[in-house]
Amino acid sequence: MNTFVFVPVRLASTRLPSKALLKIQNKSCLQYLIERIKEIKNIDGIILCTTKNSEDDKLEKFAQKMSIQIFRGSEKDILERFKDAAIKYQVENIINIDGENIFCELEFIDTTINELKKSDVDFISWKNLPIGTTPIGIKASALIKICNHKNTQDTETGWGRFFTETGLCKVKYLTSSSLEQTESHIRLTLDYPEDFKLFEHIIENVRFPYKLKDIIKFLNDRKDIKELNEKVKEKYWKNFEKMSSKIEMK
Repeated sequence: MNTFVFVPVRLASTRLPSKALLKIQNKSCLQYLIERIKEIKNIDGIILCTTKNSEDDKLEKFAQKMSIQIFRGSEKDILERFKDAAIKYQVENIINIDGENIFCELEFIDTTINELKKSDVDFISWKNLPIGTTPIGIKASALIKICNHKNTQDTETGWGRFFTETGLCKVKYLTSSSLEQTESHIRLTLDYPEDFKLFEHIIENVRFPYKLKDIIKFLNDRKDIKELNEKVKEKYWKNFEKMSSKIEMK
């Protein structure tokens, strides 16, 4: 069974425009993510999943530069975009890592891949860990099933609920055995200028490949930096709930 990493990303963003291509020390945020994913040995490829909008032409050039695959599909229906990409590239197992989660933990990615390969589950998610540090594992067959049954055309936000709340898929949740990781309340996803400032400090002070334990240690030592994006947490979750897709099935 092959396994590909899907990286959904687009440049249209009102909160932090073109955030994926914002640069830290002469590298875009997205480049940091792709370089880290390339450290994973047991994947068959990386597919940048973006839209057909002309503003995302820059992402096609980026994919060429990084020697990874690209798929351009629906702007609002991310599940349909994933499905079409999976069919085009004949993907069986999908590891989703959002483009704004440049510090997604490599250990968690490896664990997700192994679980998806050895078990009969359709969907793997993580609990009780810092936002932005965990991937999602999806069987392509389950993705196609969901797409065939859904009525919703906008699945941009909260699409994981189509797998966890419809009863169509076998779901498994994972977590870390590290108390330090599960008790950490840091925010490591890129949505607001405050997040970007935090990311700058991490890149400047933590060594590649930016392991979660090293990031947590740095931020615990520098509480002034750790608190840079503290105020956006509530705003983020309010927006997430407001924008989450309606689960409407046939």
